[in-house]
Amino acid sequence: MLTGLESRCAACGAPRSLLAAAPTVSLAGQPSRLGGAAASIAGTAVLVLGLSLSGGVWLLLQSIWPAHAVGWAFALPMAVASLFFGLLLLLGGSRLRKHGSARQQAVQLDAVKSMVAHRRAPISAYEIAGSLKLPEAQVDALLTQLAREQATAVTLDVDAEGRIVYDFEGEDRRFRVLEEQEVREQSEVVAERTQERRK
Repeated sequence: MLTGLESRCAACGAPRSLLAAAPTVSLAGQPSRLGGAAASIAGTAVLVLGLSLSGGVWLLLQSIWPAHAVGWAFALPMAVASLFFGLLLLLGGSRLRKHGSARQQAVQLDAVKSMVAHRRAPISAYEIAGSLKLPEAQVDALLTQLAREQATAVTLDVDAEGRIVYDFEGEDRRFRVLEEQEVREQSEVVAERTQERRK
C-alpha cells in the first residue's frame, strides 16, 4: 500500500521500502492504463485531423483542377495513412488499457490473498476495503473470485452489521471442532463406563 511517500505491506501493515520488488496496490497497472488512454486520444486526433486535412486537400485541388484527378492523388494516400496510423493507435491503446486493468486486478487479488493468509480468521470485504483503500464492492468481487478458486475450503457467514464474512479456513476449522467434539464425547463415555465399573 502506498500512501504519500510511505509504503506499507497490505497484509500486515509493516513498513517496506519504496523500491521494494513487490508491486503496490495503488499504482499497479496505472502506467499501462494512462498510456492506453493517451494512445487512444492520439489515435482519435490522428483520425479526425488526418481525414479532415485529406478532405480539405481534395476539395482544394479538385476545385483548382476539376477535370483531373490531382485531388484524389494527394488526398487518398493522406486518408489511408491517417486511417492506418489512427486505427493502429486506437487498437494499441485499447490493448494497453486492458493489460493495465488486468495487471491491477491481479495485484489487488494478490493483496487480498495475502491479507486472508495473514489473518487466518473470518474476514469481510469491509475490513479489506478499509485496509487497501478500495471500494467495498470491488473487494467483494475479488473475495468472491478467490472463494470460487477455493470453493471447498470456504464458508460464508453474516456478521452483526449484515455484512458477508468469508472464512477461508472454515471447512478445516469446522472439521477440527467436530473432531474435538467426537474426542470429548468418547472421553466422556469412557469416563462414565469407568465410574460404572467402580460402583
